[in-house]
Amino acid sequence: MWKKYDVELRMLGRFAASLPKTREEIEQMLEHRTPTNPPENFTPVAELVKEVAGKVGAPPEGETEEEELKYGWATFPRNDEGLYYEGRCIRGHLKDCANQIKDLLEPPVKAFKAKVANKVYVMTDIIPLLIWEDDETLKEIAGTEQRFVQVMTRLGPRSTIKNIDYLEKPTLKFRLNVLEDGIITKELLTAIFEYGSVHGLGQERSQGWGRYTFTITEIK
Repeated sequence: MWKKYDVELRMLGRFAASLPKTREEIEQMLEHRTPTNPPENFTPVAELVKEVAGKVGAPPEGETEEEELKYGWATFPRNDEGLYYEGRCIRGHLKDCANQIKDLLEPPVKAFKAKVANKVYVMTDIIPLLIWEDDETLKEIAGTEQRFVQVMTRLGPRSTIKNIDYLEKPTLKFRLNVLEDGIITKELLTAIFEYGSVHGLGQERSQGWGRYTFTITEIK
């Protein structure tokens, strides 16, 4: 039923974090993503906030956060092994890239983005961020970029500093399962990643961050 591929992305420069670092911003992010009519088994936002806060090392609930961390700080989740990226973000990247190249395919593939969404699955939920030379999981960020931005808060607009944690040239390795019905071929996957390698992955793509080289290896 499935064709399986190992994919490796090697970042060419800086790779930006995307998860907010404070509870307030985590809550705002999750509320924005909450469907209007959530299903019966939908996990309450409060529980999701606690889960995400644990991943990024946010201060415990009830503890006052430092004022400079109040808004606009993005970081990487981590576990006992080190820093990682979430498979769902790769899935979003694939759909975004498929949408951008849908009119360039020859022969055309009708509803290409929807077909990618329903036939291509990222099987690695937690993707370690690796040092490409030795495949060791990165333990710490390389640095933090700061920019001045305007944000809308509950008290109105304000100026603040945008902080983005980043890594230098990490490698991501993950598994893809592709429905073996002859529609999404290796050639189409290659086209998606060829676009994505220039488009970039993660935040700060307008600065040229997140560009990569890639390899796709079919598992026999």
